[in-house]
Amino acid sequence: MAYNLHNELHFDRLFKETYPNTVMYLEKISNNKELARDLAQEAYLKVWQKLELLPESREEKLRYILIIARNCFLDHLKLVLKEKKQQDAYSIIQMETTTPNHLEVKEQQQIIDYTINTHEEPARRFYLLNREEGLTYKEIALQEGVSEKTVERYIGRVLRSLRALMATIW
Repeated sequence: MAYNLHNELHFDRLFKETYPNTVMYLEKISNNKELARDLAQEAYLKVWQKLELLPESREEKLRYILIIARNCFLDHLKLVLKEKKQQDAYSIIQMETTTPNHLEVKEQQQIIDYTINTHEEPARRFYLLNREEGLTYKEIALQEGVSEKTVERYIGRVLRSLRALMATIW
């Protein structure tokens, strides 16, 4: 449609007469004032593009505009739903790739237990007191009657062997 002053004046008058009702309608169906204003702007852009198709009577024009506005809202909902589906799919993929399954966890624990059990008794005991009971090196040293450096050396051996094993497996 060719741009002309008559169309602009017609649209301005139409906009002023119908905009408040359009926003109110969109607000009612969306429960969101800001979204209602955004969708109304989108609807009026479409009205401008189809200005020559508008019906003659004022009531029919308003109905036509409200139908366009409702369609803008429905398009918005479709887009939001599509984005949510994509995000849900991405979340599922993320969970599947980052969450080990029960068997993997069990196997990893068996490997760790085996590796710990290959060390001498003090190293095993010190490591378990530290990792499973949460005791500090100092607390273990006091409890076992050895120096902190001894505890550190034994636990260090276990950790080095675990790291080496993990590097070869994973």
